[in-house]
Amino acid sequence: MTTLSIAAGAAPRDRVAQVGLFSLVGMVAAAQLSIAVSEILLWVALLCWFLLHLSRRERLDAPAFFWPLVGYAMLTLLAAGFSQNPVISVPDCKQLTLFLIVPLVYDFARGLRARNFLTVVITVGAVSALVGIVQFAVLNYDVLGRRPQGTLSHWMTYSGTLMLVICTTVARLLYDTRDRGWAAVVMPALIVSLVLTSTRSAWVGATAGVGMLFLLRDFRLMAILPIAAAVLSDFRPRSSPTGCIRSST
Repeated sequence: MTTLSIAAGAAPRDRVAQVGLFSLVGMVAAAQLSIAVSEILLWVALLCWFLLHLSRRERLDAPAFFWPLVGYAMLTLLAAGFSQNPVISVPDCKQLTLFLIVPLVYDFARGLRARNFLTVVITVGAVSALVGIVQFAVLNYDVLGRRPQGTLSHWMTYSGTLMLVICTTVARLLYDTRDRGWAAVVMPALIVSLVLTSTRSAWVGATAGVGMLFLLRDFRLMAILPIAAAVLSDFRPRSSPTGCIRSST
């Protein structure tokens, strides 16, 4: 099987590959800043990726876990087709196309380039976390109806991106033997900003994701999770008569 040259970390040899690569980098960065911009860049990257495979007549190369996702997507479309209103249900399945990110990243961001992609994610996450902390501490984003939201439009979207960045940063700390310093510096800000959003579903998601990483790396690290859960429970949001967020202490 022919493999894309950029998959191994080499410089792209044609303009389509360059546009696809830079669009993917932009998408990764913009995902924490503007969902609309991120989606546009994603579709540009997907188009370039498709044209590359078409012109080079390469078959799809994807990790093993991608194929269960394909099966899930097919079953979802089948269920939507047999629903009471397929005209509405089938178009609502459009988000299944996001699964194409898996083979896209597998081609464009493997090898040496994967480390650079992670650095972009963590660095933009650090900026986003600082924005959220400033909003809470300076701009009074400290009520349940007005929580830190970073550069995004809603605190739930913001907390969801923080959750993903925290898992990415922990993965670098656990598995990368060379570039742990920046991840270690950024991690406290990420955790603080996630706590300040008072979004418990994101807390649970981050704990589950980090727990899985701990389990894969060393089962003994799981002992940290009960401590983290106890700390988070102490910061669970409570409303005062004025609507301000208060911790239990």
